[in-house]
Amino acid sequence: MMLAQLVLPLLLTSAAGSGNEIVLILDNSCSMGVEARDQATGRRVPPNDPERAAVLGTLVVEGLARGSADRFSVLAFGDGKEAPPREARSADDIRALPYSNGTYFRRPLEEAGNRLRGSALQNRLFLFFTDGIPEDFRDPAEGPRALGLSESADFETLVIGLFGSEEVRQTGEQFLRPLARNPQDLVFVQTPREVIGAFTRGYARVLGSRPETGSLSPGQSKTFEVGKYVVEVLVATASASPGPAYTAKLEGPQGDVPAQASGDNGCPPGIRYSGAPRLCQPPHRHYQVFRSPNSPDQRSQWTLSLPRGSGPIDYGLILRYDLAASLAVPSTARVGEPVQLDARLLFRGKTFDDESFFQADGFTAVATLEGQEVPLRHAGGGRFVADWTPSQLSMDGAATPVQVTFRNAWMEQSARRSVQVEGFIDFALVPEPASLDFGEWRGERHETRRCSTVDLSRSTNAGRIPITCSSEGSVEGGVLSCSPVAGSEADLGNGRKGQPLKYEVCFAAEGCCGQLAPPGLGVRFAATHPHYSAAAVLVPARAKVDETGWLRCWWPWLALAGGMLFFGWVVMGFVRPNNFDPAASVYVAGSEMGLKRASALVLNETPGGRRGFYRNARMCLNAGGDFVRAPRAAVLVLEAGPGGSTRFVTAAGLERKVQRTGKWEPVPAEELALGYTPNVVYRVGSLYLKWS
Repeated sequence: MMLAQLVLPLLLTSAAGSGNEIVLILDNSCSMGVEARDQATGRRVPPNDPERAAVLGTLVVEGLARGSADRFSVLAFGDGKEAPPREARSADDIRALPYSNGTYFRRPLEEAGNRLRGSALQNRLFLFFTDGIPEDFRDPAEGPRALGLSESADFETLVIGLFGSEEVRQTGEQFLRPLARNPQDLVFVQTPREVIGAFTRGYARVLGSRPETGSLSPGQSKTFEVGKYVVEVLVATASASPGPAYTAKLEGPQGDVPAQASGDNGCPPGIRYSGAPRLCQPPHRHYQVFRSPNSPDQRSQWTLSLPRGSGPIDYGLILRYDLAASLAVPSTARVGEPVQLDARLLFRGKTFDDESFFQADGFTAVATLEGQEVPLRHAGGGRFVADWTPSQLSMDGAATPVQVTFRNAWMEQSARRSVQVEGFIDFALVPEPASLDFGEWRGERHETRRCSTVDLSRSTNAGRIPITCSSEGSVEGGVLSCSPVAGSEADLGNGRKGQPLKYEVCFAAEGCCGQLAPPGLGVRFAATHPHYSAAAVLVPARAKVDETGWLRCWWPWLALAGGMLFFGWVVMGFVRPNNFDPAASVYVAGSEMGLKRASALVLNETPGGRRGFYRNARMCLNAGGDFVRAPRAAVLVLEAGPGGSTRFVTAAGLERKVQRTGKWEPVPAEELALGYTPNVVYRVGSLYLKWS
């Protein structure tokens, strides 16, 4: 099952009418299935694969590839250094592969490389499954040489190591790592049960679909949704441990799907190994695989179930999309000159453009350029583009590989092209104007700026090479900036846009600045690639800004402060004056006896009896006994004071009647400020008054 989980995604990457070339080197050395003894210590060394899990995985892959456009071949070690590798193409051949007396890498690697390089199929994958160290060479570099693995090799790799101890693993890694094209293509496992998840994730980064793995117990089922654009559903199952055969069931939109292949990983009849008498004896591990077409135009639902009475199984679910990656890029490029990558997914041979698909299931699109991943941006219409500026020549005459990869939760489609990166192009910068004069102006309360445009149209290849524009010289209170003008990109033909040819240069003076006349001011134009550093040019700039001035800078704040003070003064004019006590009233009559018949008049209701703007409430009474508003027409003016108090402002000839003697006496001038005394009778002229 472990090898199946890694290889199944590749089987799914082929588009309709194309296939995959898969060559597997299967380690059939005795250490895989036969017990041995350490020659130094005499200690018994158990086999690394006593359940023949590698054979089981190989059978699963053979079953899935059976009858398809994919070509799957198995190579095993021969019995000597120069012996040709053993080959297996059918399930019976795989079961019958004998265990070899040695671990011989060279001849199988040479044969695998020849088959992969000579294949005309669309996708090619080299798989290597081993638990040992080569006996036929000692230099780790000999492995990739025998395989023909180089940057220009047009096949992917996946190397799986199954070692019984950490010491052996470290030694074996020296020989396996050079056989892996990318670091993630080398995977180590410790037990057969680990490989279902680990190998699937490892292989998913190499080619094809991205499978989902899991396990089912008897009586359980797994239902999964299949989206649009999926043309085939593949399911591989294998018993989790040796035991009786089982029968899993896969049900799709058209009903039950028959198994494409099934069986066990036992040896052919009559085979027995003296060092492992039980290796070929039952119980064995069993497998069952399904492969069914699916309509790519609609969504569907599928269910995998395991009836009761069986043991637990492991499964791998694969969705094969009718999508293929495509990449368009020039065959040649020059160092430092941008190249546009144009990538897209193809559905039925046409550009695929489904925005909902691009937004779902963690969809990403990236390009791998000179060892770095660069995100592709969706330019619309299903086109994904990126700009690449080669930084170094193609090494040893071999073209530089460029790869784009489209991924989501279920799919990983890649396309690769080779670009021959050649030497540098001619480059010269001719800015127009050659110097900038921003003029003179007075600073303002806010930021002020003056701008000019520098045109590089007369330069040589300025539209092909990325350029930076940086300011030089600095001054406190001012900033010089430089930025490309939108829409000024060079026209490179065939609808391609190059680098900007116009740049806006601005000098900005901060608000409320002092005198500014910075020396040494300018902007430097230079290519981003260091090879063109000698072509950099400096455009001097001049600017003079007069001091803003204190009043010009601060007048808004002064006006605000004045306005706030005026507002406070107005508010105080209405709030600060005093009112009479709301209950205070006065009686007025022409005689003392008349006061008894007179009606009380509330002071607040008399003319001027309520406070005004910066005016206390007051009561004004004229000689005829009438209440008036103007104090000048009154013979008696009473004004409200704080806290309900009062004071006489005008009271010429005011007298009061002494209750004890019944006589009248003038009100002393010093007591006028104390106001009236309630219920005391007062007299002014012919008028009699009493307040209460």
